[in-house]
Amino acid sequence: MNKKSAALQNSVLVFGEVLYDIFPDAEVLGGAPFNVARHLAGFGTAALLVSRVGRDQRLAPVLEACNQFGMDVHGLQLDPRHATGQVMVNLESGEPRFDILPDQAYDHIHAGLARLTALSAHPRAVYFGSLAARSPTTRRALQGVLRLSPGLKFLDVNLRAPWYERSTVEWLLRQAQVVKLNLPELEVLRDWLKLTGSPEAVSYRLLKRYDLRMLLLTRGAQGAQAATLDGQVFDLPGTPLEEPLIDSVGAGDAFAAVAIHGLLEGWRLPTILARADRFARRMLSVRGAVPKDHGIYGETLQEWAEEKHD
Repeated sequence: MNKKSAALQNSVLVFGEVLYDIFPDAEVLGGAPFNVARHLAGFGTAALLVSRVGRDQRLAPVLEACNQFGMDVHGLQLDPRHATGQVMVNLESGEPRFDILPDQAYDHIHAGLARLTALSAHPRAVYFGSLAARSPTTRRALQGVLRLSPGLKFLDVNLRAPWYERSTVEWLLRQAQVVKLNLPELEVLRDWLKLTGSPEAVSYRLLKRYDLRMLLLTRGAQGAQAATLDGQVFDLPGTPLEEPLIDSVGAGDAFAAVAIHGLLEGWRLPTILARADRFARRMLSVRGAVPKDHGIYGETLQEWAEEKHD
């Protein structure tokens, strides 16, 4: 086995959209899967991105970014007919409002090519979300990837109206072992299923209904919470921001990446919560979803290493 094959065998397969967040004054490369793959690579966890981008003016910057950030692109498909994804982002008091364009390249991920990528990689984990699953074509590709990947299945419930429906979201939940969602998304599931009680009670009902191993709930300024199928609940209170808020785009992606990294590294669940929340808060002071400076990853890894010896 050559070095590239060995790296793929230990990778996290990150499936879904690559797109540009179009701010009023700038374009920022992103998409939840791209952001998660970028963070994982920054922390030294091999990230294999399975997506589709257009053969257009945005292709070269995508490839350049992936190369710069150390992300494997052998699962990145090129589309001659559909444009690289775009999302129009307007900020209201630091909170993003998204206008997601329809029929983008990531809606056409080829199932056969995606299956070949999964077969060659045999990944340790698969990250997937709900936006790319809006398309039947990409949903078929995801189904094949999940079937061929024996590792951890991590679902990011990333609901963006009007691009989701109950049947698809429930199908995604049934494929997952670990699910990450925020309070508004928990409320959507609560309403669909007519569940009552506290967020902890609703989380436990979801764990049982979909046979999940773990549910991670992000609560913005209120911190985060984790619940497991065996009845454990870990609560992390919110803490004040150390830096000024720039925008919250991609904070959930930062949380997800650290959670995946921690799960694969065997961290205790309270440690995963604390480190994921802290890193997500750090991203609130960055324009867009990912930092341009690689140094933030080294600093964070050093902080984690020092915590081990405290």
